[in-house]
Amino acid sequence: MMMALPIFIEILPIMFFGILLANLMYHLNILYKLQKYIKNKYFPIIAVFFVSSTSGSFLLKKNLLDKGAIFEENLLPIYFLGMFVFGIHIILFYTLPIAVSLGWYVGGIYVLIKFLVTCNYLIISMLMLKKRKCNIDVEFKSKSEGLREAIKDTFKQYFRVLASFVPSVLIITYLIEHGLLDIVENFTGSLLNSLNLSPTILIVAITGLATISGAVGVASGILDKNMLSPNEVLFSLFLAEFLNRIVLYLRKYLPIQLSIFGKIGTKLATSHFIVYEISFLIVMVVWYLFFII
Repeated sequence: MMMALPIFIEILPIMFFGILLANLMYHLNILYKLQKYIKNKYFPIIAVFFVSSTSGSFLLKKNLLDKGAIFEENLLPIYFLGMFVFGIHIILFYTLPIAVSLGWYVGGIYVLIKFLVTCNYLIISMLMLKKRKCNIDVEFKSKSEGLREAIKDTFKQYFRVLASFVPSVLIITYLIEHGLLDIVENFTGSLLNSLNLSPTILIVAITGLATISGAVGVASGILDKNMLSPNEVLFSLFLAEFLNRIVLYLRKYLPIQLSIFGKIGTKLATSHFIVYEISFLIVMVVWYLFFII
């Protein structure tokens, strides 16, 4: 358990302030007020998706698609634009705070790769929208709920994150300290050795199935103990991201988009999933070929 304590001390306070900042931007109406100064037909979508991908999807369906403001064929590129913005939100308020524990090299490259993968949604969206005419006319109403609600939601979301982050880090670090690596090596050692990979990489990757923040926490502890090289830690995090997205797709994105859009929601969620997974698969292959073997 001694391995887990430095992880908690370093990550948890930064994570809290990241969540607090996101809630302040929402509840104090910062993004909504910007629409007075930014004259862009896509800005309302950007503002809502920056706060919540689910709220952004509801905006597309109820305020735009159902009212004929956009056609169904324009839905995917605008959804991708929204998911790019939501991806930036995740990077700023979740990835950056926890990546600090990984140091400048590992943390910096991890954040950079996440950003580049997220940019694929923007590129695809802009290429598709260039070929189509899409007029949007929507304006926000004030949704400011004040400082009290911002703090209330911060604690609510923070404890929700802790509910997955703390147990996963405690369990994995406990198992590592009590021989988990030996068990993994016995089962996968020959295969991983043939690929020039350490069994420890799988520990981080498997943690990513439950929570990426937990995977980063475990990776931070592994890095501090020099159980993996920095490049191997990065590879393990890329693999964790790849596996975690499968879980998110099945548990979150597919059910939500189906409930909002119906049949077309499957196309939106699956396209979103495929772009992310192909991007990270390319990253893993390149990283393995140039930095691992």
